[in-house]
Amino acid sequence: MPAWLSQTRNLPSLEAEVCFQIQDRFYYGPDRVSDPSDYERLAEKLAPPAIASIAPSMVRSAEALGHEAELAAYYRQIVRLARHHQRPFNAIRHYFWLRLWLWNSQEQAHISFPWYDSYAEIDRVLKALVETESGPVHDDADQGWEVQIHAQDDAVYLLQRDPDEDEDEAQTALCVPRAELVGQVARLRERTQGIIARLSGELGADVWTSYIRTEPTFAS
Repeated sequence: MPAWLSQTRNLPSLEAEVCFQIQDRFYYGPDRVSDPSDYERLAEKLAPPAIASIAPSMVRSAEALGHEAELAAYYRQIVRLARHHQRPFNAIRHYFWLRLWLWNSQEQAHISFPWYDSYAEIDRVLKALVETESGPVHDDADQGWEVQIHAQDDAVYLLQRDPDEDEDEAQTALCVPRAELVGQVARLRERTQGIIARLSGELGADVWTSYIRTEPTFAS
């Protein structure tokens, strides 16, 4: 049993969400510039999706449900601008990134996954949360970030820390009831997969599920 399990803070629940990241500008300049103002000068404004959301920088799957057409319209303008400025997909892939968040706003607690950009990466966590009743669920680390998840005694234990910092000062350790979290995650998986399927149909290419290695062909 991991030693950190005894150091967790008990919470009644965590909200799980997959978020579609939203940008306010489309940058079409070179990767590197000598004048930082070029990032503003060589950019066009993006209209945000016409969806009510709690944060302007993201649309949660629960907010996108039933508003897939509005979210597709946001992405369609990115495709249009990329064509206009002759930008390859590799230069615009970050406009299609997703984020997984687990949080409890009342308790001011959260677990983030900043290096998971595609649904395939995110779903490795979600699938393991649903299927693992006891034992290690997920363990990963990358560039100043580490997450460990463990299931035991009808609870899920989550640890997030910066492995480069002092352990006592740079970690979040939480414990939540497993049944409620698993039910929520199961619904989240179904909801997100449905939204991605709808977006893929609208744009003619799926650029959310997995890392794209070849230039996608978007609908005209």
